[in-house]
Amino acid sequence: MPERMAMLRPKFYHLGENVQLFTESIGTEPYLISIEDNVVVAANVRFITHDISCFRMAHYLGIDRTEVDKVGSIVLKENCFVGAFSILMPNSSVGKNSVIAAGSVVTKHIPDNEVWGGNPARFIMTTDEYAKRVVEKSKVWPWTRIKDKITKDELIAMRQQYFFKDYQY
Repeated sequence: MPERMAMLRPKFYHLGENVQLFTESIGTEPYLISIEDNVVVAANVRFITHDISCFRMAHYLGIDRTEVDKVGSIVLKENCFVGAFSILMPNSSVGKNSVIAAGSVVTKHIPDNEVWGGNPARFIMTTDEYAKRVVEKSKVWPWTRIKDKITKDELIAMRQQYFFKDYQY
């Protein structure tokens, strides 16, 4: 991924260090996207910087399409996470240490240290509350305390046993 980031860096307004982009869809104007350090963008996230509906409106109004534009920036602040299949709309941002749930549509500026999700994305909880829930939930899984002491195959077997123990064919 470092090679890909080096290749993409000149296309963005700003692309920070230690950024992980697991998506291919960076929109038609990546120069309107600013991504700060330590950001993770999951698979199939869409960056939409331009709403081409304005061209239809120009046609509707009978004016030249060069007379209208509907475009905006997207900013991802330090240490934020954007979940898979989310859509980032023009003139939106995700605050420092914030989390966007998978499949969300971000249409506004998300504050620092918050978890948002849905369509359109709404406040769910603080990042602190979410972090505590992740830790609590992880305590029920038998592999969390021994993951570094077992093989990958043993980890897979433990997870399959845990999640499919009651499954009947």
